[in-house]
Amino acid sequence: MQKGMAWALLLLGLAFALKPEAAARLKVAEEVRAQAEAAYERAYPDLPLWREAIRLGEEAARLDPEAPEVWKFLAEVYTESGWWIRAAEAWQRYLKAGGAQTPAELAEVYRNLGYLAYARGDFEAAIDWYRRALEADPEDAEAAAWLGRIYLELGLPKKALPYWEKAVALDPSPRNRYFLEQTVKMAAFGPEAVSAFYKGYAAYERGDKETALVFFKRAADLAPDWVEPRRWLGRIYLELGLPAEAERYWAEVVEKTGAADAKYFLKLAREAKAYGLAGARAFFRGVAAYERGDLEAARAAFEEAVRENPDYAKAWKWLGRVHYEAGRFKEAAKAYERALVLNPEDAQAKYFYRLAKRAAGE
Repeated sequence: MQKGMAWALLLLGLAFALKPEAAARLKVAEEVRAQAEAAYERAYPDLPLWREAIRLGEEAARLDPEAPEVWKFLAEVYTESGWWIRAAEAWQRYLKAGGAQTPAELAEVYRNLGYLAYARGDFEAAIDWYRRALEADPEDAEAAAWLGRIYLELGLPKKALPYWEKAVALDPSPRNRYFLEQTVKMAAFGPEAVSAFYKGYAAYERGDKETALVFFKRAADLAPDWVEPRRWLGRIYLELGLPAEAERYWAEVVEKTGAADAKYFLKLAREAKAYGLAGARAFFRGVAAYERGDLEAARAAFEEAVRENPDYAKAWKWLGRVHYEAGRFKEAAKAYERALVLNPEDAQAKYFYRLAKRAAGE
């Protein structure tokens, strides 16, 4: 409502520049727009009040096609209601009629047209619209990132590189820094591998993990020294509850990099292969909680692990340890006893089982 009132005040100052009939239509159009903003939670051009505001604005434009304020009104209404192609035309007419530059508004419209083109698979048109967005607003990090993304999907990392560099310069977010780093690496692996990798990422982003696996495997096959597709394969297989498949790829990442996170995921995959993913995740949460001194969180996690898999000997042993250190000796003895049933040769569990029994007075 405030925006409508502000525009109405502006109209009072500019009305003298408009032809009288156009000014009258524009005044009513703004009143209807204010009603639409108050009546609807979202703006759509086919809702009655929005449709009427657009009709009145278009009548004003026919009556005075050289008036910038008429085109500004239409550009704003088209933008607000998501009628992007009309919005682009109206903003261009506004600028041609002498209106002040509106880089952010115009870039928003061009970005949305770029996304629509991308969604229908027309990469050439998408690139054109995103370039226009960046030309309209050179500070538009999102447009730069989309250009980098599309060029990567096309298997053209060298063309993608300057756009990711620009995106990072404008917005050094973790995502932008990640893709700049990967783009630099991708340039060394050839267009086919790069294209497959980014198609895998795009599939994962839209929730299609099976398709993502196909493309990441292709990228890994095409570039045997490239670690990143293997990371994604290990990650996705774990997410799909397939730790045996994940183990292979995390082992390759560990072999190639020795990275601490890869070592963790390799351990998780191996543990999950033996005891199930849910139980293994709970077990590792328990170990992490114990290491930071949170015995109650550790107890809850180890109890979850043994609920997920009652044959999880290590989890029973850790549960006994947590109970023992918390002074719950009867519970500790029971947990150690179960651990010994599952692994009778565990000397450490035998020792603490006897201590727990003695401390409990048994």
